[in-house]
Amino acid sequence: MEVKEFAVFADRLKTAFPKDNLLSTPDQMDWWFDLLGDIPFQIAILALKKYALSNKFPPTVSEIRTIAADLTGERLPDADEAWGQLMNAVRRYGYPREREALDSMSEAVRRTVERVGFQNICQSPYDQLNTLRAQFKGFYEAELRRSMEVHKMPERMKLEQATMQQAALPMKEG
Repeated sequence: MEVKEFAVFADRLKTAFPKDNLLSTPDQMDWWFDLLGDIPFQIAILALKKYALSNKFPPTVSEIRTIAADLTGERLPDADEAWGQLMNAVRRYGYPREREALDSMSEAVRRTVERVGFQNICQSPYDQLNTLRAQFKGFYEAELRRSMEVHKMPERMKLEQATMQQAALPMKEG
């Protein structure tokens, strides 16, 4: 979103929550724009509208980013949806086609399945399915928390983080 569009967004935010002293300083405006500026204007406005219709307290940047991700279809699946992806892959590809099964899953689900082991899942006895599901759910929720931190970040911040992580790696000897 452009700076002028963000000014409209900020005005709508202040209008929706008039009792709060929102974005009242240039620093606050800069900070929010820095964290939300990568979201297209129409998506940001719609996210704000959705939030304002169901909440009486002002949103956080995180809440606006989460709603925007939902609106654009970039939402990460919840634990039940992730289990559904896994079970669909098991039924469709089965034990011998692990690579195809993993490729059919979203990133967070795939990482969780790799952690548990696709072959282990396929070979689990039916009577242990509930135990397996509970274990998967625990692993997936941890993966989801890690993924959400990255998923909500603007692309620019992801690049900054990758650069910092790369710089922090110890120098390899030659």
